[in-house]
Formats: sequence, C-alpha cells, structure tokens
Amino acid sequence: MAARTRTTTLALAIIVLLVAACTGDLPQDAAAPSPAVAAVTEAPETRPPAFALALSQASGHAVGRPLRPEELAGPAEAVRRRLEGFLATAFAQPADVRGAPPGFLEHFAASARERAVDDLARLSLGAAAREIASVWPGRASLELELLTDRGGHPVVAFATVDLEATAVAGETKAPIRHHGEYVLRRTGGAWRIVSYEVHSRVPRPAQLRAETGEAAFAPGVPSSGPMFVLVIGSDARPGQSVTHTRADSIHIVGVNPRLGRASILGIPRDSWVPIPGYGSDKINAALVLGGPDLLVESVERLSGVPIDAYVLTGFEGFQAAVDAVGGLDVVVPFPIEDAYAKADFDRGPEHVDGRDALALARARHDLPDGDFGRSLNQGRLLVAAIATLRDQVATHGPVALLPWALAGAEHLRSDLAFQEMFSLLAAAPAFDERRTVNEVATGHVGSIGGKSVVILDGGAYAQMRDLAKDADLSG
Repeated sequence: MAARTRTTTLALAIIVLLVAACTGDLPQDAAAPSPAVAAVTEAPETRPPAFALALSQASGHAVGRPLRPEELAGPAEAVRRRLEGFLATAFAQPADVRGAPPGFLEHFAASARERAVDDLARLSLGAAAREIASVWPGRASLELELLTDRGGHPVVAFATVDLEATAVAGETKAPIRHHGEYVLRRTGGAWRIVSYEVHSRVPRPAQLRAETGEAAFAPGVPSSGPMFVLVIGSDARPGQSVTHTRADSIHIVGVNPRLGRASILGIPRDSWVPIPGYGSDKINAALVLGGPDLLVESVERLSGVPIDAYVLTGFEGFQAAVDAVGGLDVVVPFPIEDAYAKADFDRGPEHVDGRDALALARARHDLPDGDFGRSLNQGRLLVAAIATLRDQVATHGPVALLPWALAGAEHLRSDLAFQEMFSLLAAAPAFDERRTVNEVATGHVGSIGGKSVVILDGGAYAQMRDLAKDADLSG
C-alpha cells in the first residue's frame, strides 16, 4: 500500500469523506431586536463577578452504548472549564489592545487559529473591548454531548453555549449576547475548539449600539494535496467474513481540497487484472485471497492511484449504517425493477432506508449497462451520502455528525483509527455533491478461461491517470 499520509484522508464514503461552514437560526431570544443602550442610573460595583458557565445538560456516547455517568463526569467538566475560560477571555476582559485578547488563541486548535483571528469580532468583544470599562455576566449555560472511541477515551465534544452579559462604558450600558455551537477535540493534551458556528450581538465601539453578526468555521481535509480512499463493499452474507469474501463493489474516492472537488471512480468487480502474488484474476478475488490490503495493492498497481486508506463493509453493515443515519436522499436516474435485488424504484428523488439503499446498490438485471450501471448507482449512493450529511449539518449544526461517526465505528472496517475517521467525516460537508464527478472505468464484457470477465479498455486507463494526477475527473 502507498505510504499513508495518515494525517487523515477522507472517509468520504459513508460516509465518505472528508466541516464546512454550517448554518442555523439564531435562537429566538438572540434574534429579537436588541435592547436599547441605556444610561446607568446608579454607579455599578467596581468589580464584576467572575464568569461562571453552568452545565445544564450533558450526555455521551461510546461506540455501541451510552456513556455511564462516571465516564462522562471528568471529560464534561474539562470541556466546561475550557469553554468557561474561553468566554471569560473573549467577553469578560476589556483590554486596551488591538487584535486577539491575551490567551484567546490558546483555546483553539492550531488549525482553527487563523480563522478565529479573522472572526474575532464575532467570537469576542472585538474592537469594542477598548471602549468598555467592565462586563457584567448574566446567564451562561452549556449543553454538551461527548463521543468516545471503543475504549471509552474521549474523542470529540459537541457544545452549545448561550451567554448573556452587559457591557458598561462610562454612564452607558449595552447588552452582549452570544450563541455558539462548538466542536472540541483533545489536542496537545487538552480540549480545544476545532470548529464553530456563532451568532453574536456585541456593542459597537463608538455608539455601543448592538450589531448582529455571524461566523462559522470548520476544518477541511488537513492537506492541500489530493487524497484517495478505497471504498469496498463485501459480498459477505450473514456468518461470512467481511474481509475475506469477494468484493461486491470497488470505488476509488479522490478529494482535492485545493479545488474543493471530489471524484468517484468505480472499478467493475469482474475486471480481469493482475493480482500481486496470484497471477491474473477478477479483481474482486483479491479480497478473498488477501483481504483488504491485497485489494488495495491490486488497485494501486492497476490504476497508479496511491490509496491512503480503505473503508469496508458488507451487506448487513451497509444496511445498518444507512438506517443509523436516518436514510439517504438519492436521485434515481430511471425506473428500476429487479426482483432478484428486491429493487423497485420510480425515476426521480427518493429517500431510501437501509433495505432500499442495499437494493439499489445490488440491482443490475434491469439496468441498460448491467454491472457497469450497477457500479454507477453505487457511486450515486456515495454522492447521496455526501449530500445527506451536508444537509443534516446545515440544518442541525455539527452535532449532526454524531450518528454518522457512531455508524462508521460500528458498521465499517477501516485501517483508519476512530479519531482519524471522525476528522475525515467532519471534512465531508466541505465538498459540494454538485461538484462531485461519478464515473465507472470503461471496458467490455469478454471471456477468459471460461469466465465471464470485464476487460478494461484504453479509456479506463485514461480515467485512472486523470484521477491519479489531481483527484479530479472533471477535466
């Protein structure tokens, strides 16, 4: 297998990979017209109380089970302290300095710091800090969801913060309101903010008139170069080994962060190719002969594409994963009726559950191009996964990633660690499904040694060279 970048690729498959700026409505109280700036009728105390962030709700999930209270307590308190410190730094420390308040960037992961500086006016008092004498905290509440790996080690925290405070400058006071949805990861031995979506009202420096603004940031794929994931569907039935049964679907998913594009190239399962150490055979036999590692090596030698990671599942796992994320929104290109696959679809948009998604992925007898059309439909389901995840994150915020992460951990096999898979999953919504190219390697059906096989043609090798160059099949 090619040398792994391992800083992460895109589990774009589930999936797959690969968090864009999320959108959401301002909470009702924060969306209301801001109270007018008022004169202070009596002198305030000289020193405001310290900021205190109250944990109003906390829950947690390990892979396959909820977290026990004793497992949740320590990480929840650590996240609460981090966010309490962040709010105190950002909103409770008027300072006669330009730029970020002292200690502000320490609350962010390195990958988010540059963007946090750009969004300073929405993440803190901003320029108003130089005009404000003191900030008096009001309500500050935190709702928290934690996600751990199979060993119970905290991986990611989804936090919703609501803050109300009052800024005092001379004889006037003005409201501060902040609603933030933050995603935190443990980096450098501490919890730090890796993405955010915030809605804030802070006073303007001159008039102390409330100004509404929004900001959002989510990490993309942590590389500017092309990255490739091999997405494998195993033909394993109940009781069979997922990793050593014929491959039923094989797709190379490439992403180019610089271009903001993703491409999917399906390889027909009956393609006649060299398999290292075993001569030539159908490419789906590589999974039987040597597991996913041999299949990856076979694909690399065939295509010239350096595979960074693989993601593998079987029929049961695929169906369960789709159900776990609430189904997929897919566009069916033409009517499909295949009794063998239990597929019955009209042309047009469909919301499919796990059973119907599996039926669409397996249908081939009613398709004009047989297995080629089948591979193209499987690619359509990968595109549908990107679109569905993107819509869910846009509607519900970063917490929408939680069921996808759990589904991936429970129902997929991969050489990615759980933390890596989450990083890649978090990047997937950055890729617009409308700019994702879905193709199948070209060829024709033939016979070799009495076997019905697919013989790839020159067009297929041109597609592979194009993909290997920059992960972009659009030209």
